[in-house]
Amino acid sequence: MVATGHLDIRGVAHPRPPRGGGRRTPADLNAAEIRSTNLTGRPLLNEHNHDARVGTCLASWEGKNGELRMAARVTDPAAIRDVKQGKLRGLSLGTDMLMADDGGVLYRGQSELSICAEGKRPGTWIDTIDNRVMHQTHRASLKGAARR
Repeated sequence: MVATGHLDIRGVAHPRPPRGGGRRTPADLNAAEIRSTNLTGRPLLNEHNHDARVGTCLASWEGKNGELRMAARVTDPAAIRDVKQGKLRGLSLGTDMLMADDGGVLYRGQSELSICAEGKRPGTWIDTIDNRVMHQTHRASLKGAARR
């Protein structure tokens, strides 16, 4: 990785929603919300600390498996170092919710995306740094392994 004053990252900001709908938490997104989410221009923070903006989200899109993918540029030198060293490789959405009187959610919107040690949602990792794949998953079980 060449020292350029910034680091471009891509990864999974939100996993594919559970089959059949439903949410694990009120902040989780359904398939329609993933398709309509636009993180472009949102701040990239360190562990949801609004005093620690480390970059900017460049784009987001629905991935081939229904997950929310993202691209961002990290510009803070300390955050660049921590991502390169593997200390900050997780991703976590900062979701704002407008609540109804009955406790239901009227609106979910993404105010920011954070790099973190590990995201709370499964599979939310930075997987590409400066166009180099840096995180892979290998399934070794008989059912999970690809057959050739």
